[in-house]
Amino acid sequence: MSGGDCSAALARLYEFLDNELDDADADTIRAHLAACEPCLDKFGVEEHIRALVKRCCTASRAPETLRVRVSQVTTMTVIVRND
Repeated sequence: MSGGDCSAALARLYEFLDNELDDADADTIRAHLAACEPCLDKFGVEEHIRALVKRCCTASRAPETLRVRVSQVTTMTVIVRND
């Protein structure tokens, strides 16, 4: 896989994790993750962090203000540069 494919896959990783992609785009990301170990590792880390935050910050355990702050801190904008 080329670096461009990795950049494109990682740029849409959060949309993929949030199930916001159409089936064709999600399939493209799945295929890339299956073939690219570094991207699969990145996906695994992000998926694990989200699961941990979800498990630790449920509405019954944490105040809403804390949940919002954690969500804001863990939300990240990915900027892809093609130098």
